[in-house]
Amino acid sequence: MPRTVFLSGPAGSGKTTILRLSHDEKLTTWGRTAAIDTDQLFLMVDPHWDLPYDDARTALVLRQCVSLAESFFGADYDNVLIAGNTIHDSIDLNPVIPDLLRLGRVFHLSLDPSKEAVLRRTADDPDRSPAHLMNDLHLLRAKRSPWSAPVDNSTLTPLETLQKIAHLVQSGEGEIRGPLPDF
Repeated sequence: MPRTVFLSGPAGSGKTTILRLSHDEKLTTWGRTAAIDTDQLFLMVDPHWDLPYDDARTALVLRQCVSLAESFFGADYDNVLIAGNTIHDSIDLNPVIPDLLRLGRVFHLSLDPSKEAVLRRTADDPDRSPAHLMNDLHLLRAKRSPWSAPVDNSTLTPLETLQKIAHLVQSGEGEIRGPLPDF
């Protein structure tokens, strides 16, 4: 049965790096797996990140994720990974959960590396302020809901992280079966 996996986490947690693993790495680890980076969809309407946060734009991006997932599943993909910073909130996710559940099983996992791992991974990126990264990490940890399965990938390579995600999903961790409670 097809699986949609929401993957959230703070900046520098490895979401984009996991999405960019090769087709063969994803295939060997977990079957045919498509990757959707919500940032790429947001960039279609706000290419310079000039606009303030907007619930309607987030809803539009998530509806596009559902359409893309349906297309991938129709092309015989086993899994669709949807990753982004803004997919940790039940208010944003609940409108698309019913449509995704009609397509297959749905999961939510949160990457949760250590502060040191985030700073190490972003050390060569001059556009990432350590203070902003730590604020983001603390904010998302405080907001993480109990329905999201945490993944400490501090010492894991991107491929090992994908393997851990696949194992958690196979075990039913982070499965969403209906509307998410608001905490």
